[in-house]
Amino acid sequence: MLSLSLVSPLIIVWFLVLLGSLLWALWRVYQCMACPREEAGAAPEIDQDTGSQDALAFLSVVGHDLRQPLQALSLYSATLATHELQPNSRQLVAGMETAAETLSLQFEDVMAIAKLESGRIAFDLKPVSLGALMTSTVAAWLGEAHMRSIHLRYVPTSIKVWADEAQLARALDKLVSHALRMTEEGGVLIGCRRRGSQVWLEVRDTSGGVAPELQDLVFKPFSTYGQRLPDRALGIVLAQRIVRRLGGNLVHRSRDGRGSVFTMSFERYTAK
Repeated sequence: MLSLSLVSPLIIVWFLVLLGSLLWALWRVYQCMACPREEAGAAPEIDQDTGSQDALAFLSVVGHDLRQPLQALSLYSATLATHELQPNSRQLVAGMETAAETLSLQFEDVMAIAKLESGRIAFDLKPVSLGALMTSTVAAWLGEAHMRSIHLRYVPTSIKVWADEAQLARALDKLVSHALRMTEEGGVLIGCRRRGSQVWLEVRDTSGGVAPELQDLVFKPFSTYGQRLPDRALGIVLAQRIVRRLGGNLVHRSRDGRGSVFTMSFERYTAK
C-alpha cells in the first residue's frame, strides 16, 4: 500500500500532466481561431482581427480558470516540501515543483503571445541603448551560467535602436535563456553589428546546433523541435512576435554540431 506522503505527490503529478495537455490544446484552439483556414464551400473568410479578438477573449476566460489551479498546485507542492518525507517522496515533490513552475511559464508565454497578436500590449517607442540592455541581461543570467560553467559574455557597444525597452529586453531575455538551455559546454555571446541602416543584435551559442530537418520547426511551439525544450519553444516564439511588433525581424541560423545564432534586425537610431 502506498503511504499518504507518496500518494499526494502522485495525485499532483497527474494534475500537472493534465494541465500540460490542456495548455497544448488551448494553443491549438487559439491558432485555429486566430487564423481560420479557408476551405472549399466554406463561409466567407472571417476577418483576421475579429478572429484574433475572439481567440484572445477565449483564452482570457479559460486562462483565468487555469491560472487558479496552477497557483494552487504550486502552493500545495511547496507546502508538501516543508513536511518530513521519505527520500523517494521528496524527490518526487522536487520534480513536481519544477514541473509546476515550467507549466506556469508556458502558460504566461501563451497568454503574452495572444495579447501581442491582438495588439493589446502598448509599446512605448524611444531610443534604447543596446549596451545597457546587454549589460542588464547578462547580469540577470550570469549566476546560472556560472553554476553550469558556461561562459556568458557580451560585446560593449554605444549603438541605439528605436524600440520599446521593456519588450526588447523581454525578447533578448528569452533568446539568452534558450541559448543557455541548449548549451552544455562552451559559451553564449551577445553582440551587435551595423549592416547599412540596420542593426543586428545577435545571440550566439556553442550548442550542438539544430539538425537540418528541424530548422523549419524552430519557431513552431510544441513541434518536434519544441518538444526538446521545457518551454516547448514558446519563449523564442514570443521573442519573434515582439521583434515583429517592433518593426524588426528575427531569424535563426544553425549548422548541426556547430551551434546556433539568433539575429534580431532593427533600423538604427540616429539622433537628429
